[in-house]
Amino acid sequence: MAWYDDIIGYGKQAIGWLGSGGLGPSLVKTALLGYTLNRITKSITKQNTSANSGPAATPEVDRGVRLQVNPDANHKIPVVYGSAHLGAIVTDAELTNNNTTMYYCLTICEKTGSLLSDGLDSVIEFTDVYWNDQRIVFAEDGITALYSVDREGIIDYSLANLVKVYCYSGGSADPVVPDNYTNASLQPAWNIMPNWNSSYGMYDLVFAIIEVNYNKEKNVTALGDMKFHLTNSMTLPGDCIYDYMTSTRYGAGIDAAEIYT
Repeated sequence: MAWYDDIIGYGKQAIGWLGSGGLGPSLVKTALLGYTLNRITKSITKQNTSANSGPAATPEVDRGVRLQVNPDANHKIPVVYGSAHLGAIVTDAELTNNNTTMYYCLTICEKTGSLLSDGLDSVIEFTDVYWNDQRIVFAEDGITALYSVDREGIIDYSLANLVKVYCYSGGSADPVVPDNYTNASLQPAWNIMPNWNSSYGMYDLVFAIIEVNYNKEKNVTALGDMKFHLTNSMTLPGDCIYDYMTSTRYGAGIDAAEIYT
């Protein structure tokens, strides 16, 4: 490369002056660095253009997207009473299928206890699931994304058959589907998440496993911004306060005998 000789020659002539102090030498160093980077960029671009042009050119291979999920020991799992929209915490991730399919375990909230008012177990349901602020409409199985709808009612089919959402309310052995869907063949989480077994109980947690199949043409290359609309059957103030006061898992852990009900 001839431009290397130009830079080296110029550098030899200026080396004595660059060694001195003052503003002038600093400006020259900056200019020389900029000139070098500019020539390197142009040279690399030219080489890439030449190597990828003509009848014998080798097509560029799509290497996908590298994603690193940083651990955070300060993450906290919320408690949901009534109805709420909330995000989730990435608690596990697995890459499979020749690096084209990614599975994410997203922990959403705690499973709450029994209702003081009638003694029944509280039930947390998935009302809606959102991808990048667009509501996902599922196929009949309640798992496979069919399309998404934005706030203006515009439909986007980019997610079709590329994203699956497996919902669990209470643990890995408690699969559910969002409201208005039915599925009699739901599987425990350890049958869905790669490298899991029955010891991955996720006990007393509401969570989802998201399967994302990489597709650059449809811009499905990573996990979207997931939001979940959950509805808890525990809504009465007395039920909620009592549950939080007595829970030893996420609440105050007060002995029920000390509470006048």
